[in-house]
Amino acid sequence: MRTLLEMVKDYQFLLKEKEQLEIQVKENTAAIEAAKAEITQQMIDDDCPRISVGGYSFSLQSKVSYRKRSEEDLAGAGLDFLATLREEGLGDIIKETVSAQTLQSSLRAYVEEHGELSEALSAVVSTFEYNDILRRKETRRKTQ
Repeated sequence: MRTLLEMVKDYQFLLKEKEQLEIQVKENTAAIEAAKAEITQQMIDDDCPRISVGGYSFSLQSKVSYRKRSEEDLAGAGLDFLATLREEGLGDIIKETVSAQTLQSSLRAYVEEHGELSEALSAVVSTFEYNDILRRKETRRKTQ
């Protein structure tokens, strides 16, 4: 049977490994995007819109990407993004959402302020208690 100290050390190892994997995923994603840009440019330069390698076919595609302008740009132009979508007949793509993290922190603050959830909130939010582990980096104190 493992001791509590061994369990905590294993947990710490898993957290460090997760951090490393996240860094590797970011680096890999950046490398993939760079390779894609290089291949795309080479296909254009070589006038080769399609190539097959290792059982896969790679085709050059022309795409258009649409992204929302920044809030600063919209405010500066006096525009309302959601109102514009609605006016142009695209209101059906607008979805009201609340992220789980935002809900968690907002309800925690609500309970701190009001002591408990209101009946209305209790009716739409499930509550459960659980135990978790808090992990913080220790700071070394200088001995005098």
